[in-house]
Amino acid sequence: MKKRLLALVLCLATAIALIPAMPAEATVLPGMTSKVDYDNTDPNRYTIEIDLVNQIITVYEGAIGGPIVLQSLCTTGNEENPTGAGTFKLGQLKERFGYFVAFGQYAQYWTQVVRGIYIHSVMYNSKKLSSMSRTAYRKLGENLSHGCVRVLPHVAQWIFYNCPPGTTCKIDRKKAPDPELVKKLKAAIPSYSDYEQPKDTKADPAEIPAVARFDNVPLRTGFSNSRDTTVATLSRGQKMTLLQLGSDWCKAKLADGTLGYVRTKYILCDPDAPVKKQEIYQATKKTYVYASMDTGAKKLATIPQGGEAAVTDNPKKGWWYGSYNGVTGYLRTKYVVKRTALVYPTLEAAVTAAPSVTPTPGGGISVGGNGSGISTGGGISIGGSTAAPTPTPAPAPTPSAGVSSGTRVKEGTQARMRASGSTNAAVVALIDGGTPVTILSVSETGWYYCKANGYTGYMHSSCLVMG
Repeated sequence: MKKRLLALVLCLATAIALIPAMPAEATVLPGMTSKVDYDNTDPNRYTIEIDLVNQIITVYEGAIGGPIVLQSLCTTGNEENPTGAGTFKLGQLKERFGYFVAFGQYAQYWTQVVRGIYIHSVMYNSKKLSSMSRTAYRKLGENLSHGCVRVLPHVAQWIFYNCPPGTTCKIDRKKAPDPELVKKLKAAIPSYSDYEQPKDTKADPAEIPAVARFDNVPLRTGFSNSRDTTVATLSRGQKMTLLQLGSDWCKAKLADGTLGYVRTKYILCDPDAPVKKQEIYQATKKTYVYASMDTGAKKLATIPQGGEAAVTDNPKKGWWYGSYNGVTGYLRTKYVVKRTALVYPTLEAAVTAAPSVTPTPGGGISVGGNGSGISTGGGISIGGSTAAPTPTPAPAPTPSAGVSSGTRVKEGTQARMRASGSTNAAVVALIDGGTPVTILSVSETGWYYCKANGYTGYMHSSCLVMG
């Protein structure tokens, strides 16, 4: 028994010795990046090396070959989902204790390497620390993951707080086999039952309130067009909280708990503003605005579950006086309850673009191209065919008021606005470069339903610069 205890103490001492002390000062980085309370914000201070041959992760001070500050076994991608080799700069996405939308498990301390590849802890079956997967823990050192790099929780924690976006990470598949080092690192890992979860006194990164800027915004299980799927389609103004923040993608949670990834250009948020809360009155189920304090009275409006009402008085037990969508009357306190909620960004009203449109000429000069709908101007078009003199627009979606938020046609070009989302559709108008555009809804095909200079139709995203 004494020998076993001594061996455990030595294992833990070895593991702790490989984790460098954390600096006293901490910083949260500004902008569209996850709001981690970092212990180091210098991306050049450390370099990460992931050895696919020996399944070893090493952190060096400075460049590879410098002093080793952390080294441990890891688990990388399996044969069907191999972890790609290369040299990368760590991405902006991080999450303290997150759920894998595509795989139905949890992990601690996510650090993005590139796109959907993260360094994170071994898997958990829930957010309870006691639910850490025995299989994932015991199989560290084998390539069994879906592509991410799994490590011991305390290793993931150290990388999470000390390796900010921009830190170099080299994933190498050409290292020489080193069975002695693998054996040494394996021996340093305590048994599953003896492993102590790392303590963490830091507050979790702030979850940032956001809203969808357009209709038909896809919320997806990941970044891949081929492997991932759409789990929800968002409408303009739909609220969400951002669990991971990046300049290209964010991980979002909807009011009903649905999780997924959304393109950053499709949402509105202020990543650096203090997260504020307010008291709201919200329907817990479908209810109504009544003409008087009687459920038999005329129903003036329907309030859907989750709808927010403006309440001004409590004239009688069981009843509020207030309004919903501009309709004033009485609401039942049983179904419209007061609670604390996040303050979300407010979308600007629809913006009317200044006139600078070139009407589509009949019989214009076509110069071939890729069909993206970009034109050089002067009636000479690049891509697609010119329109008939009087095109008839196809039926379009009926969106809520649109939002421009700085979206414009690319400078130095003309963009074709078409009657439907296809390069074969009739051209409604040619919109000059620099013209403000109001996007009414978006599509995964890249065709956006837009309004510009009084014209409404479809424009391809390649023609636009998102504000």
